[in-house]
Amino acid sequence: MPNKVIFLYRIIFPFAALFASPYFVFRMLRRGGYGFKFKYRIGLFPTLKKKEISRKRIWIQAVSVGELSSLANVLERLIKDPSIEIVLTGTTSTGLLMAAKKYQSQVLCHGPFPFDWWLFSRLAWSKIKPDLIITVDSELWPEHFHQAISHGIPVLIVNARLSDRTLSRLSRSLLARKLLLPEGLEILTTSDKQLCRWEELGVEKNNIQVVGNLKVDAIPSITEDALCAEGLKKEFGFLKDSLVIAGISTWPGEEELLVETIDELRNAQLDARLLLIPRHAERRKKLASMLQQKELSNHLRSTCKQAPEGTIIYVADTTGELAQLIRCADLAWGGKTLPPNRGGQNPIEPIALGIPLVLGPNYQNFQHTCNDLLAHHALISTESQAEAKTALIELAQNPERREQFSSRALDWMDSQGSPSKQTHQKILDLLSPS
Repeated sequence: MPNKVIFLYRIIFPFAALFASPYFVFRMLRRGGYGFKFKYRIGLFPTLKKKEISRKRIWIQAVSVGELSSLANVLERLIKDPSIEIVLTGTTSTGLLMAAKKYQSQVLCHGPFPFDWWLFSRLAWSKIKPDLIITVDSELWPEHFHQAISHGIPVLIVNARLSDRTLSRLSRSLLARKLLLPEGLEILTTSDKQLCRWEELGVEKNNIQVVGNLKVDAIPSITEDALCAEGLKKEFGFLKDSLVIAGISTWPGEEELLVETIDELRNAQLDARLLLIPRHAERRKKLASMLQQKELSNHLRSTCKQAPEGTIIYVADTTGELAQLIRCADLAWGGKTLPPNRGGQNPIEPIALGIPLVLGPNYQNFQHTCNDLLAHHALISTESQAEAKTALIELAQNPERREQFSSRALDWMDSQGSPSKQTHQKILDLLSPS
């Protein structure tokens, strides 16, 4: 049955890719950067050095910046191990840029993930010859997985999460489950609820382990002197005593909410400033146009990191810097949670830094984590734009309340243990099954 399913997938893939190509071409042109090492996308990886018997080779696929960031601690442990070498691939241009910047000299090879069709995948496998493949979150690649199974190589998904939509779709289709969930698939997931979801889809319970969310201990260690709050505020053009609200991974509609909030706080004689970090940096022109209509001075990080003194709104339209830039924030807004946006962004980074966090009602992609934080009174959830603005203003005007949320957030973090340590150990176990 599995061979028949993959054969069917190989036939359908070119037609599906042709049908979807206008959408993906549009995204490539809009975001740019997809020409980087394009030959890797069709499987033409370089000839790598001959594998040594004493070393194991891991192929890690992390689609974008978020997935790559969550692996920071695990990658650091693996890179330090002389018996392991890593091939690191990604999909989005921003994720590839971050990989090149952080890991270029530390991994055996890095570049774009090949299109998941048998010829491209087979070519890549013939070059890489991994001993273990790892994907992140909800990455399910049929051909990639089939190549692993046919070569007798273990497949591991780390930080594995199934959204409501994905669970529903896979539950309705036996064919999709056969295609996407091969026998022997190993899962490291974030919660007991997620464990039940994977088990419901047919993954063997013995192959599923709950280790928690990798983001919990993946916040990069940055020296306090280099990136202290005062230094960041100076770089952003803020005053030493300014109150900073961070808009984290914001989407359309949320930026307007935050600008209105800052305006009201300033009218109330509070020196409030906004650090705005949009989810998609390529939206900078639209944001700049919107901000020009306001009477608040603003600055784009992409033009110059150092903003002029007196800047009220600092737009961090760059990628891979979120965790370090928000260290000067007094409170934060979590993006993609205000309707009509839906799903939410990962709340762990601000929580890990003890930054009081306010969300809208839509955080479905991180339901378990957010519910747990709410149960510990470590974040605030709101139901509407008006309620969100009220919550932000009240928090901004009440330092004692901010301190309470900060303390609860850090206590919650301490209770989570080390998912990265457990993930690293699982990887070692799979590389040495004996």
